[in-house]
Amino acid sequence: MREPSLNAATAAEFLLRLGEHIDYNINIMDRDGVIIASRDQSRVGSYHDAARRIVANGATIERVEPNSNLSSGVRPGVNLPIVHRSETIGVVGVTGDPDEVMALAYAVKTSVESMLELEAWKEKALRRQDSKNLLMNHILYDDETPRPVVEALAVKLGYDPCLMRAPVLVFPPQSMDTADALQTMKKGSFHGGEDMSFVIPEGGILIFKVVELGHEGIIVRYEDELRAYVESAGAALSRRARSEGGPEGLRIRTYAGAPQIDLGRYRMAYRQVLWLSERYPEPSGSPVFLFDNLLEYLSSRIPREELVAALAVMRNSMPAEMTHGLGPLVGALSDSALNGKEAAARLGVHRNTLASRFMRLSRLLGRDPRHDHHALDYLKMVVRFIELQGEDVSST
Repeated sequence: MREPSLNAATAAEFLLRLGEHIDYNINIMDRDGVIIASRDQSRVGSYHDAARRIVANGATIERVEPNSNLSSGVRPGVNLPIVHRSETIGVVGVTGDPDEVMALAYAVKTSVESMLELEAWKEKALRRQDSKNLLMNHILYDDETPRPVVEALAVKLGYDPCLMRAPVLVFPPQSMDTADALQTMKKGSFHGGEDMSFVIPEGGILIFKVVELGHEGIIVRYEDELRAYVESAGAALSRRARSEGGPEGLRIRTYAGAPQIDLGRYRMAYRQVLWLSERYPEPSGSPVFLFDNLLEYLSSRIPREELVAALAVMRNSMPAEMTHGLGPLVGALSDSALNGKEAAARLGVHRNTLASRFMRLSRLLGRDPRHDHHALDYLKMVVRFIELQGEDVSST
């Protein structure tokens, strides 16, 4: 571990600011007794015998009384040790009558020690942030780093690599700084120490949130846990926005992917939420869950040539008028669990109108997607294939 030490430039800056308010001379010496900063610039670089004695002997104070027997260059005053993490790393000296400058000397000593603690904390925070950025690069972008290296880095940062975590991608309002938004979210009651969080280049916040699925109702529990986290994050961001004079009803966009227990698969989970954000840039609800769009997502991962081989001929057998509005039609039937009445309500059309469209589809396919889930899955794939071809299946 690096030996703690005083920084001459920082000490000089400290005395420069302090000198605006006091008239006494102040010296700051390093562990070797060399004056590294002083209000009297002529003394910088010279040796201070009392400082060296304090460091060597562990003394808590040395008073130099004013009398005629002082050696050349020695001046009356008070010298106190600068202690950092139980180690004397320097000395502060204030020139003047000891009784007059004692309180000032202790105040300067305390200020310097507090400054050292703050600098150490900032350095530690920067090192941790550097390590977090490295971890983010390993798990999201670099597929060549050996798995033990990635896991060791995670452990060093205080993360258990074996915990189950689900990716949550959050896009705060553009008016809010992303890094500040993350710090606000981390103060929420649902953000734990094992939750990994990163500000990503795409402009959002990526959280790998710890989840516990249990043994029953695993999808519902997973969704409930992430929904609670998102609601807590949204509430925290809204409070911050209001405190800064922002508008009411703050809206954030959030997307949730599949849970993972292997750091090596976090990259794929990251791609899931990115895909959701691109697919649903203005979602009606929050968060958008991968499990509600799983078939569409998986079809998007199928190589184009595979889709062409599987669907092109059959799709070309469908009249153009039959593909118009096919996306919302299939989506409504799927979302309503094959309930025609509910599907019609979702589309805002009469039930008979919807039934007529499905009858035409049934005659074409020879199977009724209202009663045959294989036919419905086929139509979902056709919709995705047509979209990949650049055609519009949303308008009627």
